[in-house]
This record gives sequence, C-alpha cells and structure tokens, in this order.
Amino acid sequence: MPLISSAFKVVDMKQSPPPLIIGERVNAQGSRKAKKMVLADDYEGLVGLAREQSDAGAHCLDVCVATTERDDELETMVALVKRLSLELDTPLVIDSTDPSVVEAAIRQIPGRPVINSINLEGDGSRFSGLAPVMARYGVPAVAMCIGPGGMAKTAAEKLDTARLMVERGREYGIQEWQYVFDPLTFTLATGQEEFADSAVQTIRGIELIKAEFPRSYTVVGLSNVSFGLDPYPRRIVNSVFLYHAIRAGLDCVIANPRDLIPYPDVPERLRDAAEDLIFNKTPGALTALLEGCAGADTQGGGSAPKPAVDPSWPAERRANYRIINQLKEGIERDVVLAIADNIENPTVRDDGRTASIDMEPRLTHEAAIATLNGSLLPAMKTVGDMFGAGELILPFVLKSAECMKAAVSELEKYLVKKEGASKGRLVLGTVYGDVHDIGKNLVKTIFQNNGYTVYDLGKQVPLQKFLEKIEEVDADAVGLSALLVNTSREMKHFVDHARERGMDIPILCGGAAINSNYINRLATDGGVYVPGMFYCKDMFDGLSTMNMLMTDRAALLSEWRDMLENRRRPSGGAPRGGLPRSSIKPVAPPRVTYGATIISDIDYNMVWKEVDEKSLFKLGWGVRGRAGQKQEEDHQKIYHAMKNVVQEIFEPQIIYGYFRCRS
Repeated sequence: MPLISSAFKVVDMKQSPPPLIIGERVNAQGSRKAKKMVLADDYEGLVGLAREQSDAGAHCLDVCVATTERDDELETMVALVKRLSLELDTPLVIDSTDPSVVEAAIRQIPGRPVINSINLEGDGSRFSGLAPVMARYGVPAVAMCIGPGGMAKTAAEKLDTARLMVERGREYGIQEWQYVFDPLTFTLATGQEEFADSAVQTIRGIELIKAEFPRSYTVVGLSNVSFGLDPYPRRIVNSVFLYHAIRAGLDCVIANPRDLIPYPDVPERLRDAAEDLIFNKTPGALTALLEGCAGADTQGGGSAPKPAVDPSWPAERRANYRIINQLKEGIERDVVLAIADNIENPTVRDDGRTASIDMEPRLTHEAAIATLNGSLLPAMKTVGDMFGAGELILPFVLKSAECMKAAVSELEKYLVKKEGASKGRLVLGTVYGDVHDIGKNLVKTIFQNNGYTVYDLGKQVPLQKFLEKIEEVDADAVGLSALLVNTSREMKHFVDHARERGMDIPILCGGAAINSNYINRLATDGGVYVPGMFYCKDMFDGLSTMNMLMTDRAALLSEWRDMLENRRRPSGGAPRGGLPRSSIKPVAPPRVTYGATIISDIDYNMVWKEVDEKSLFKLGWGVRGRAGQKQEEDHQKIYHAMKNVVQEIFEPQIIYGYFRCRS
C-alpha cells in the first residue's frame, strides 16, 4: 500500500495534486540551525523546528542527526524520533547511511516511515544493508540513481540504474511501490558545460522512470538544482524547476516549504530566463537570470518580491487579489471598504490602516453577502483551480486560506445573527486527519446566517466525536468536510458505521478532494444508505440541500434515490448473456458458520500454562533484584492463592469468527 504514517495520521504518497512535500530542515547535515541543536541535545528546539515545517505544509519530515563531532547517531536518532512521534502527527523520513540506525528508528516509530536512502554505489553494500530492512518492515525508501559506475547523469542512465535496483530488489521481495526514485539533481549555478543539460536530463529521467515503473514514486532534492546561487535567484530556479518536474510526473519533493515561491508569482521575464537555464536553451541563460534578479526589488534578504496591491483598485478587487496572492496584511480593511461600497450611504471610519462601518448589521447584511459572493468566494475558487492545475502547491493554498479566514472573520461582524427558533441542527466538522477548515468555516457562516444552529466540532474530528455530538443535540444532519484525498476516506468510515447501526442521520459531504461520483459510490456500497448521503459542491449547494431536508425530506430522498438508480442502470452495449465467459470454475469457500463463535468451558490449567511467571513478577508486580529473589517463595504463595480467587470470579472464553469480506 502506498501509504506512510505516524501514530496519529496516515498520508498517501500519491498526493492529488502532487507533490508530497518532505520538510528538509530537521537535518544536521543540511541546516546549521539543526546541527547546533543536535550538538547541544536541544530536543525541544528540534521538535519546534519540525513543527514549523509541518505547519508550513510539509506532509512528512526528513530527520538526520549525523555529525562529524559525535559518534552517538543511533542514540540521538532514537531519542529524537521518539519525541517527534509523541508530539507531532507528521510521518517521518529516516535519513541515515547506517542500517542499524535506520532499523532502530523504524522500531521506535509507531507507524510507517520512509528510509532515506539506498543506492547501488560501489559494491552495493548500501543497498544490501537496507534492502532486508525494507522487506522486513514493508517501508519505502528514497532510491538514488547511483549505480556501480557512479551517479547517473543522462536520462537513459537514470532509467538503467532504476531497472538494476528493481532487479536486485526482487531478491529481497521488495515491491515496486517501495521505491521512491531520486533521479539526481545537479546544480546549474556553476555554468559548467558538464552540467548545462543536467536539469532537463532529470526531468526526462522522471518521465522515463514513471513510464516503466508506474507504481513507483519519484522525488528530487529541490535545493540541489540551484545550490550556490543567491537566495532570490535560487528560489526562482527552484520554483520553475519544481513546476516542470511535477508536469513530468514528479511525486515528492524534499524542500523547505517556507522557501517556495508560487509559480504564477514568478515575474514572466525571470520565469523565461529560468526556463532557458533549466532546459539549456541559450548559452547565456545563467547570466541573463542573474542580471534580471539583480534588478528586482526583493524587499530585503532575498525573498520573492511581493505582488503589489494597487490602492486605486476597488476594495473588492483588492480583497480578491490579497487572497489569491497570500497577502494577509490589510485584508480586513479592504473587506470593510468593499462592504461599504455596496451600501448607498455608508457611515465609515477609516484611518488608512483599519476601517469600520458604524451601522447596524441589518443595514449592512446584504452588502456583506454581496462582498462574500462577489469577491471572497471567487478568490478561493481561483486558488482551488490553480491548486488543481499544479500552479500552486499546498503551502500556498494554506496561506490563501488564512487570508480568507481573516476576511470572513471581519465580514461576519456585518451579518445579521438570526435569533429565535432554529430552522434545524447541523453537526459540522473536518474529518479526522485533515487540518484544513476554511471551507468548513464558510459553511458554518452561511448556515448560521440562514437560521440554522451549527455545532462546529473543528478540524481533525474523530468518528466517535461526531457520533457523540449527533446524539447529544439530536442533529437533523451531519456535515463532513475534507480537502485531501486520503482524509476523504474517513467519510466512508462514517457512512459504513451509520449504515451498520441503522442510524437515521442525513450526511452532507463537501471538499476539494471529493466529487459526486465518489459520494454516490459511498452511499451505495453495501446497500443504499437510506437517510441520504449528499455531495455538496459548495456551501450554497449544501444550504439548498439542508433546506430541502427540513422542508420536504421525502421528496428530496425520492429524487436522490432515482438519481442513484439511473446511475446504476446500464448505459447500453452488449447484453450480459452475450459476453464471453471463462470456463474456470471458482473455488467453493469452505463450509463455515458466519459470525462470531464463543467457546466456554475452558480448562483453567490450559490458561495458567500460558502465563509467564517471571514477566508477571518483574513487569506486573515490580519484583526485581536481590530483595525479590529472597521473597520468591512468598510471591509463589501469593500467586497460587490469587489463581484460586481468579477461578472463582472469571470464566475464560475463546471467541473467533468468519465474516464475509467486502470486495
């Protein structure tokens, strides 16, 4: 299965859209800050560094603690991954050249990590040392395209090395999905002819590897392609290279998510210069890029120049632009002024930094709704479209979502909060494993301002918490939100649970990761979910569905069931009787009784034989050392006396069962 996990979260290695981001900063060999913390045994600082990467959008974290100053890599790695596993829900990538360190870390982690890395350099000892670990624990590994002859430089060499690695791996039982091939990325900063074509060879190598091994994955260390450049041109090259690598089939990237620039934010002339360099189109591409970057206003320290917000634009356009371009500062003022622009004679206070409207919500409500529909929601739709097209990666979507959250928070001040009788009760939350709540928050705002009582459970909501709140408030419906493909599977867990227990709760589902086909399939797998499971493409569609549930539920469910029936009806083609059939007869399953079987009347002597007395005394009772040995006879007497008591109180039973699996 192409999944990695921590104790708390499962992450699909195939992100949709890609890439899976591996945070690179918890690495003593790549970060001076991390190295200083490792040498000082500053585990608190390392956990903080990891949390920053996770909060910035990293799906998993590369962890490397090897230093030349110390020889306790194994102990340090085990201690750090233990802390990270307890305090963060982000899966880990174990970065070490020592198989014993890697295996010790894997044994410590309550989940499935990734190994970084294996290769076939020299005598292949790096591969033969870690391949058994991959097979034993079923973990994937970054597989660097380094063969017996050294680093693969051309696309063909990269593919040949991947082939050789897959062939060697068969001896150990390694599966194709366990390879995360790194086709190697070399710096373009030297201007040397030897590496002028290296980036395009890497991109072509990704295409070749994905074509021949479609179930494998690919990864690049992004910062390698620009190593040696100044910060700003480095980020330009990284952004443009990443965009084209993803289009070629790249699945994962090792990078600092805080250092990335959205591809659309790269000025066109610099984008063209970077593409000339990456694809080796012109001999002077590097010089042209550096000259172009030298003339750019990076607003200090090599950061990307922020897109300018023209103060002459209408406020609605400014608010829209800020959300799309992740410009949070000033968005509250623009939202207020946008609302004011939709009021005939507004009373506005504006000092140039903050603004407010001195009018009652009943007079501003319609204008606020117009701003929401005309400026804020279209901005998030644009962000979603760019995310789907691969022009934005997840960290930038999260930044736009933060802007949207601030905008909606300000806008809510000018909406009428309807009091009195509620039109209905909705339990709402983002499913477990998903930390994205901007869409869910918008649903809450719209529903509340249309007379519904919303019980917002927040994000990363476990199934049990949904169930408890539904029962507590006697909810009329439940709303499940998910942004990511892997977390949308929680919706299946919910409807399966509700179906099996005969719950009577309609389910409204929404989020970027799902569509109507997916929800309709969940609603019918295992039998139609009678109370109804509805796909809501946006908050207004959800509101319309909720209104129908509360006014004419029978008509809505009848229409919904007709839609499901039409979906399942064959759409023509040859009749089933005319299709070719295999002559192979299926194997009949054994004759068994389905369900659980309980065996009682167990001989207690059989039970006592399975008890490890030494472990019981040492681990259960805490009996250790010489004092324990001196009192061993007393412990045996107590143990035998307790056995008699236990036999009077408990009746041992065995339970087993056969259950029909779901195909």
